[in-house]
Amino acid sequence: MRRENMERMTLEELDEYGKVVGVSVGHASSAEDKVRLIERAREKSATVRALGMELSIPYKALHDKRASDLLAKPNRTDGETDEVLGLILGEEQKAELYAACTDEDGTVDVDALALAYVKIFTSDELKNF
Repeated sequence: MRRENMERMTLEELDEYGKVVGVSVGHASSAEDKVRLIERAREKSATVRALGMELSIPYKALHDKRASDLLAKPNRTDGETDEVLGLILGEEQKAELYAACTDEDGTVDVDALALAYVKIFTSDELKNF
């Protein structure tokens, strides 16, 4: 959520939003302090290890509705799975992951890519994140 939208919220609304985000803002005395605490919580990231790589996954990206909608699709296509990886990892990390799964002859090892996907989405680091 944009800062300017949060700045229009009441103190009670900020408290509610803070709870949803997973941060207690009730102790903050001003709306500005509450907004700052919420922004800080949304900027957190978790590090997940997959295929010998340390992947940084931002809270904000993992809670992106576009990613959630794709993850909820029962018959997700390979293209949609690729899109989810781009949304949560960012294009640079996704490219690094694909490079790690690519053989010298250019073959992309779908099994390695699937393993990385499973490692990411079943990681303890992302539980309750």
